Amino acid sequence: METKWLEDFVSLAETRSFSRSAQLRHVTQPAFSRRIQSLEAWAGTDLVDRSSYPTSLTPAGETLYLQALALLQSLHSAREQLKGHASSTLVGH
Repeated sequence: METKWLEDFVSLAETRSFSRSAQLRHVTQPAFSRRIQSLEAWAGTDLVDRSSYPTSLTPAGETLYLQALALLQSLHSAREQLKGHASSTLVGH
């Protein structure tokens, strides 16, 4: 599982468009689709209902969306805290 898969998934959940999300994430649409499929393989279930337009999330996808938002926020927060440690260490030398 890669963080970018969660970021891709959040983008897809918010735009409801594979092509728009691929554009926003600066990847080709086929590469973006493969990353979503990789996330689904990791999750062991479909996360996106591809039969509807615009794209919608399955119930499992809705659950993961909420978890992904929280997880990504925690990761970004942790990185900011670590940056704070790094800059205080540099100042102390």
